[in-house]
Amino acid sequence: MTLEKKLLKFSAFGGLFFAVLGLAWGIIIKSNMIMFDGLYALISLFLSMFAIWITNYIEKSDLENFPFGKVMFEPITVAVKSIILILMCTISFKDAVKEILNGGNIVNTNLALGYSIISTIACTLIYRLISKKSTKLSSEILKAESSQWFMDSILTAGVLVGYFITMILGATSFSYYTRFVDPLMVVLISVVFIRVPLMTLFKSFNEMVNGKADDKINDEINTIVEDIKEEYNFQDSVTRVSKIGRELRIEIDFVFNEKSTLTELDEMDKVREQVYANMIDIKLKKWLNINFTGDKKWAI
Repeated sequence: MTLEKKLLKFSAFGGLFFAVLGLAWGIIIKSNMIMFDGLYALISLFLSMFAIWITNYIEKSDLENFPFGKVMFEPITVAVKSIILILMCTISFKDAVKEILNGGNIVNTNLALGYSIISTIACTLIYRLISKKSTKLSSEILKAESSQWFMDSILTAGVLVGYFITMILGATSFSYYTRFVDPLMVVLISVVFIRVPLMTLFKSFNEMVNGKADDKINDEINTIVEDIKEEYNFQDSVTRVSKIGRELRIEIDFVFNEKSTLTELDEMDKVREQVYANMIDIKLKKWLNINFTGDKKWAI
């Protein structure tokens, strides 16, 4: 089993634990904020299981039906996860506002604090582990998983702060307003949370429509191409780079003229090897296609 799959399964078991813990604890003390946390963990669990299935599917070779590979399923998976989380935040926001208008909700602060401390510590540790490994493996699916755990860490930390405030208010003449803290936290967390899946959704959409890779990667590859162009006296070059999941799609066209020094097929393959070797520090799978032409119309 690959490390990526092991981490996805670990994330799924973590999601199951916090889903059961959050929903049960929230129902017992009647806290919508903690139930929101449990519901988020439950949705994360289903999304993690979906990510595991997609990862297995992507790795199965099927060149007959997918001649360019299945890497496109990765940004599609991330987009689906983002849309579901956006819907969850939107619905939770609406329900919390309704509860505030209906007079709020009284929660057992001591029990709520106990849950918040346990959840904050555990979620932060899981996030740090998956985030570190996702960077090492250049896995967009694991990055989406780490984003979910980051959001859950922020959520539980916010809940912890909120219930400390509730405890302080309960000891003052403003104790009546403690009933509004729980739904108000749901409102605030929903607004904060929705930003991450929105950004992830836009990023995955850019990959699905073959948008350009980020500027750092583009600049590095363009520099490599310009060096090759000058070395062999090519008239021009056209470079296209897009990122789909963990894969870079790179197409480079070199345009000949009478001063170009490259003439043999072996030399063309040498250029391909040279370009590929110079990209070794880019830790992504590469789909590299390098063409040579005497007419720029075939390159644009």
